[in-house]
Amino acid sequence: MYTKILNVQIIVSLLKQHGIKHLVLSAGTRHVPLAHSVENDDFFKCYSVVDERSAAYFAIGLSKELNEPVAIACTSSTATCNYVPGIAEAYFQHIPLLVLTGDRDPHRLGQLEDQMIDQVDMYRNFCKKCVNLPVVKSDDDIWYCQRLVNEAMLELTRHGSGPVQINFPINQTIEEIADASAPELPAYNRIERIELQSESAKWEELSSELKEASKILVVTGSGRRPDDKTVRALETFTKRYNAVIATEYLSNIDCEGAVNTYMIAEAISATVLREIKPDIVIFFGGNFVSRLKILLRNIKDTCVSWNINDDGIVVDPFQNLNKVIECSPFSFFDRMAELNPDGENNGVLYDELMAIDNAVKDEKIPEFTQWQESLTAFSAMKLLSERIPEHSLLHLSILNSTRIMQMFPLAKDVDVYSNIGTDGIDGSMSTFFGQSFVTDRHCFLVIGDLSFFYDMNSIGIRHINKNVRILLINNSGGAEFYFSMGPQWLPNIDMHISAAHHKKAKDWVLSNGFRYISASDIDEYRKGLEEFMSDDEEGPVVFEIFTDKLKDVNMLKDFRKHIHYETSGRATAYSVARKVENIPGMKAIADSRLGKSMKDKIKKVMR
Repeated sequence: MYTKILNVQIIVSLLKQHGIKHLVLSAGTRHVPLAHSVENDDFFKCYSVVDERSAAYFAIGLSKELNEPVAIACTSSTATCNYVPGIAEAYFQHIPLLVLTGDRDPHRLGQLEDQMIDQVDMYRNFCKKCVNLPVVKSDDDIWYCQRLVNEAMLELTRHGSGPVQINFPINQTIEEIADASAPELPAYNRIERIELQSESAKWEELSSELKEASKILVVTGSGRRPDDKTVRALETFTKRYNAVIATEYLSNIDCEGAVNTYMIAEAISATVLREIKPDIVIFFGGNFVSRLKILLRNIKDTCVSWNINDDGIVVDPFQNLNKVIECSPFSFFDRMAELNPDGENNGVLYDELMAIDNAVKDEKIPEFTQWQESLTAFSAMKLLSERIPEHSLLHLSILNSTRIMQMFPLAKDVDVYSNIGTDGIDGSMSTFFGQSFVTDRHCFLVIGDLSFFYDMNSIGIRHINKNVRILLINNSGGAEFYFSMGPQWLPNIDMHISAAHHKKAKDWVLSNGFRYISASDIDEYRKGLEEFMSDDEEGPVVFEIFTDKLKDVNMLKDFRKHIHYETSGRATAYSVARKVENIPGMKAIADSRLGKSMKDKIKKVMR
């Protein structure tokens, strides 16, 4: 029988799954739910040591002799303080000691609550990692709690052993604390770490899982353009497994088996992605701006995800992580390809994604012509995207610049960057100047007015080449806040939230030796673009355009609505068509029962 308190359930479940069976328990109340749960489970071997000072050292002895992690658990307040000498000893002897500290309601800290002190990070000088669990009340709390417990347990033996702390607060009544009536322990999600030096059997297990998967989606985050050997490893991997590489411009990956899914994610709903149904999602790289992240979270119950990174840290953007692979992307994909030399890709996932992509690009986007009517951020970036030469460098400042530019085709081998590690407004232009100074390529920056004026001192940097071209979209404030809220929700939004202004960059730009161009309507912009793109300029150029932020936002919203509705139907039709064709005798029945509109969609997609 087990406790009904969820954060403790998660600890106990993951103790079992990580193979930690020896626990040294001291007397007290706050950890009663844990003690009840482990003492009633034959998997665990429990030891009673009342004095926490002795308990920590006793556990060190157990761990030394058993050569495995050992847990200690105590109640709150000074009981936790008494662990300090033993934890310090474990730290310097590299003993994997799991320190489980019960705690009280975190809202009562500093409010004269009995037996309550600040236990969070109290061992930070002597622990490899300290985590503080939430009081679990929602599904998000469960995901967060699982992740923290996994992170702590994985850290026990990562790159050398040592102690870690898991602090678990409880705000239940004494009756609830004492209740151990749950008949079963839920199998909460265990995260496993595989390292490059892990035994061969572990890597073969990974390959076996991939072979059994019918659809594998490799999601690539932002990063520099990969070297040739990594590209070859990616291509070989997709040929030998049923995999597709999902990219966006910030991934800087263009290879066989890759699909730029930015527009696909804009067009489809989670329902459509659930129909497509990838089995395993493998992620590597930095942050990314595509809606694919949100869509994958919405179908997290239908698949699992793996994360590849050199640090081996737990990164779970889709909230269903079960494996962290600590190595470079090249090492992973190359090794997986070697373990499946005769594998083949059936192409189903690639075909499904490309059917949606083609429906958007070939049919829906050409129909959206209203962008030509006025000068907006959307129309400015669309026209610029058509003119950026091959092999250029393109830096996008945060939010709308990164969103909108990814909606348009770019020439071959344009490297695309953005400071989306933090998504901060500061530093986009400074970063761009650093990049552009050490290359002879054409270099373009698309930046909004708030970001530009925030970083305007960088215009005065001495190290700026003539290859610099900056498109400054000045809509007199933060359009992003109009996108998410707007005047209809916040009547005074321009005062402080969107920081409305009437500033222009002209005088500052000219005083620092830049060429300055401006435009206020679509015709002026087209004319100015010719000058902006000219190679005859002898110095850096700023092209400032003046738009209306409400029009900018509405144009983007209209475009999203335009591509979304029909495309979802096409994706569903494609999925239905594939299923129908693969079931003997069903095609004729389906033809007779499908409505005319659905059959027309299937014909369009399947042709």
